Amino acid sequence: MIKSLTFILLFNLNINLLWASPADELSTLLNRTSAFSGQFSQLVYDNKSQLIEEASGDVVFKKPHFFKWIYQAPHQNQIIGDGETVYIYDPDLSQVIMSRFSQSKSNNPANIFFLNNLEESFKVTKILIDDEVWYRCESKSKDIDYQSIEISFNKDKIKSMKVIDGLQNKIIINFVNISYSTDIDEASFLFNVPDNVEVIKN
Repeated sequence: MIKSLTFILLFNLNINLLWASPADELSTLLNRTSAFSGQFSQLVYDNKSQLIEEASGDVVFKKPHFFKWIYQAPHQNQIIGDGETVYIYDPDLSQVIMSRFSQSKSNNPANIFFLNNLEESFKVTKILIDDEVWYRCESKSKDIDYQSIEISFNKDKIKSMKVIDGLQNKIIINFVNISYSTDIDEASFLFNVPDNVEVIKN
């Protein structure tokens, strides 16, 4: 009986996705990512497709607006959102930049995970790249620092993101060891400013 019920639920879900618009499909997939953690690798290319930076680290997200990007290599930088404030911490510079979440979210591509209505902010198209399905999101606003976001999934788990910024630089983020869990403690997103660090408030 349980197997039959599971099959019916999956069948209905697949039918819904079959007839859904690209924006609805992507919204359905993103809604499943209410909380997740894992690792990432990041490649940055300039507008001539030359690799200019490589990085890797750990990532944690939790709706409605908590996130952590902990860069482990080549530098141990941190980007943390505690629900109200976004902290960008650079230990090498002994500096923390603080911004209100409401001010920084429009220019933060990761904000796409927190949107309730995707179509209000983006035009979404479904494309095929190297036999993989991607969702391309082009912002409807001109007051942001990036042009588009592309997202792919593997068995309903987020796999990769590509961000094209205003200068035609391309950022590719690949996710691995993604674990979906709603048990992530919101207190883990709190950031304590270290002693003897310059604080810049936007």
